[in-house]
Amino acid sequence: MQEAASHNAPDHRIIVPHFVIGGLVILLTTVLLFLHPDALTGHFFNGKLLSLTHLAALGWVTMVIFGALCQLIPVILETPLYSEKFALISLLLLTTGAVLLSLSFWQFNFGILLVTGGLCTLLSTAFLVANLVGTSLKSPKKTLEKKFIITASLWLLFTCFAGLTLAINFTTPFLSQSHLDLLKIHAHAGLVGWFVQLIIGVGSKLLPMFMISHELKTTPLKIAYPAINMGLILALVSEFFAFKMGILTGVIITAAGILSFIFYLIQAYKKRVRKKLDAGMKQSALAFFALLIPVSLILLIFFGENLHTGFVTAYGFLVITGFISSLIMGQTFKTLPFIIWLKEYRGKMGKTKIPLPKDLYSEKSVNLQTWLFTTGFMVVAAAVILQNLTVIQFGTGLMIVALLIYNVNVFKIVFHKNKS
Repeated sequence: MQEAASHNAPDHRIIVPHFVIGGLVILLTTVLLFLHPDALTGHFFNGKLLSLTHLAALGWVTMVIFGALCQLIPVILETPLYSEKFALISLLLLTTGAVLLSLSFWQFNFGILLVTGGLCTLLSTAFLVANLVGTSLKSPKKTLEKKFIITASLWLLFTCFAGLTLAINFTTPFLSQSHLDLLKIHAHAGLVGWFVQLIIGVGSKLLPMFMISHELKTTPLKIAYPAINMGLILALVSEFFAFKMGILTGVIITAAGILSFIFYLIQAYKKRVRKKLDAGMKQSALAFFALLIPVSLILLIFFGENLHTGFVTAYGFLVITGFISSLIMGQTFKTLPFIIWLKEYRGKMGKTKIPLPKDLYSEKSVNLQTWLFTTGFMVVAAAVILQNLTVIQFGTGLMIVALLIYNVNVFKIVFHKNKS
């Protein structure tokens, strides 16, 4: 891995800002949530919740993923990144889009600000997809990971296009479907098609590598890929045409695909050579266990009767925060330290005593961060269902402390210098 990463690594000055901006944005988002807990207790279609959701989804999750992809895709495909300029342009457009969209939703103003933000986000995604496709075309490797990653990026393009269409439809209605139904399509295309599928593509390669797991059966991945995509397409098309049985069937097929991937990870965990997981991998493992909760919750929402909208809000919160954010936080300490370590110590192995990537941050504080964040999002999710503002603030308070620890470690890594 080190040789491939060293040979094909893009300029760290393009990658590192993604992690720094992302960490500060999720901290800001959580502080705003602490100050406005009512965003989680009303109907999920409210300005504050839409604003905070897009700020977290774009300024944090997508921001860090874009940076990580530009670093990891050359490693996975064993070829240099197609264009570092595309990565920089994508970063600038994504930052602009996240800010404009969040401001627009916070003001509940569906005008030119919303459309401009949506257009910036769509263009940012187009540059990323062009970069990923261009990089993949240079690589002769044909793997399941490659299929997952490219397909996920296409789902992101669809998600942004659907979001822009929805933004235009707010001001100039031309679709007969309700905004809520269209919002569900937009949200699940992003959550499952983009986030979950990308995590599967990258995770199926990197997580076994980090745990040093060998001779894994890829059958669960071969099941997961068609199940997730076919199930998601069926569910979204059925949602558009209000075909309830099709939605249910699609949800079940998609859930089966996700569970198949979790089975693959369990297999990798059991066959791991590295028995003791480091701090980053512990939080990553907890994230996948946390995924089982929203998967169960969506089935409860579908079959349950007279459930208030808090269940839907809790479901979305658990996917973005409990699963995706936890996983990103954990994997930050597998990716970012190596980027800085490579910059500072490239070519110096064996010539002098140098630290390991894990020595660039405090592992004890990352363990504390993991438990604070996990406890926090579980408390918030329960409080959202119970509609208790005080308990929501208590949970978000725990998350703020965890995110302060996270950001301190991120800056500690970023500003690490070789003293030899």
